[in-house]
Amino acid sequence: MLIGSTVSLKSTKKSFVNDLFKNYVKSERPVTRDEDEVYVNISLEIKNIIEFDITKGIMTSNLLLGLSWYDVNLMWNSENTNISYVKVELQKVWYPNVQICNSVTGKFTFDGNWGVTIKSDGSVHLHIDQIFHTYCKVNVNKYPFDEHECDISVCFEHQMNLEVMLHDFMYRVTYKPISNQWDYRYEYREVEKEEIITAGVIVYSKRKTSSVTVTKIIPPIMLTLLILSVYVLPASSGEKVSIAITVFLANIVFLSETEKKLGNNSREPSIYLIYLLILTLVSGLSSISSVIVCKLYAHESSASTISEKGQETNRSKTKIGIIGNADEPIIETKSKRRFRK
Repeated sequence: MLIGSTVSLKSTKKSFVNDLFKNYVKSERPVTRDEDEVYVNISLEIKNIIEFDITKGIMTSNLLLGLSWYDVNLMWNSENTNISYVKVELQKVWYPNVQICNSVTGKFTFDGNWGVTIKSDGSVHLHIDQIFHTYCKVNVNKYPFDEHECDISVCFEHQMNLEVMLHDFMYRVTYKPISNQWDYRYEYREVEKEEIITAGVIVYSKRKTSSVTVTKIIPPIMLTLLILSVYVLPASSGEKVSIAITVFLANIVFLSETEKKLGNNSREPSIYLIYLLILTLVSGLSSISSVIVCKLYAHESSASTISEKGQETNRSKTKIGIIGNADEPIIETKSKRRFRK
């Protein structure tokens, strides 16, 4: 009996849907008069924030976009039919062209096989569950204490006569953050009603302060101390140039790696990156100055060595002269003695 009643109910709904759409024209706006406007309610549920790529300035999120509107051509008396709602495919009904404005992939297409729910009062409900990639306004000025702005905007297509209007917009967040890198907070976006009607939510992504933050602060401090140590190190140590060049290369590597991490989409320059650039410049100058200082030191050392050798030679000659002068009288005395004999 239960199976038979279920089959009978399905066949009744199917025949009812066929009768409901018998004279329905999908291309016509669902209004009584041409000058009437269609009011659409929009809901946006943020189910999950999958990824926030700071280098590309893109947020990947799983959104549930809900649309509802009234279609005067799809109304019936539920008491007479004993049917309060029906479910049909989207391709059978008129629907507003709503888009995610700042989507990376551009306009998404409505799948005609999506299901819509139509109630007896003429309200039509559509829910779109998809993964969207949206642009963000990246600002690494205060890196590693940076905060970025991601705008998830819902808008209607351009209209000359504003035939479709936004009646209400609401959002909710069912996403439970599990990210160890970002803290998210949400804020309503002001509704714009000029030419293109736009509403949405702004997602602020702030970097969490953690042990990772400390690892980003220590390297610049250590590089600064190493650069200062190059100036303090005496040329006589013999390692001044090699240490200066090593520190310079370390600065270049760290600067290039940091630049890759931050990308080039920021609205303002990064103070952190500017400081590293200055460090690299100072380190390069210290390498050049170390080469010059060591060259001068080597020149002075060789000159002093030559001077010392000259002084030693003169001393040796003086000693030899003294010894020679002392031997001459002895030789003369011996020669005189021989002569007398």
